[in-house]
Amino acid sequence: MAAGLDSLRHKRNRKAAFQFSLCVAVCLVVCVPASAQPLRIAGKAFVIDGDTVVINRRHIRLFGIDAFERDQTCGRFRCGAEARRVLQALTQDQIVSCEQQDIDPYGRMVAICRTAAGLDIGGEMVRRGLAVDYRTFSDRYMGEEADARAHRRGAWAYGFHSPLQYRRETR
Repeated sequence: MAAGLDSLRHKRNRKAAFQFSLCVAVCLVVCVPASAQPLRIAGKAFVIDGDTVVINRRHIRLFGIDAFERDQTCGRFRCGAEARRVLQALTQDQIVSCEQQDIDPYGRMVAICRTAAGLDIGGEMVRRGLAVDYRTFSDRYMGEEADARAHRRGAWAYGFHSPLQYRRETR
């Protein structure tokens, strides 16, 4: 009788182990590829402002940069309007490809975006002095910012409040 009970327990344990293994396998198939493979999206970009585009109806915030707000001025320079205009020029007639880095609190994809020629759009905006390295989230573009500051490009020629400080003061 005891041998029969041990056999029954063994079968139950094997069944439980099998069910657990099946759950783990399903999770690996469903969960891991989504986190291991960053989401990529490509297409024509519609520019919202100096650091946000829409591709295939998906809002994308450029990773690691903070561009001047649309109505922001830097001294007498309309840095916000210029940031939007330059981003439009950089993406015009281009297929832009973006690789997701994160999702922001507004549900936007946060991504590194490049033109078909490989130009890092966020880096170019910082290099031109129309955005700053967003150190709260990344130091990816510190070199580009230092170069823009040293050569007094874009807003660096006029002096400015950071986009973050501007948002805090106006909202």
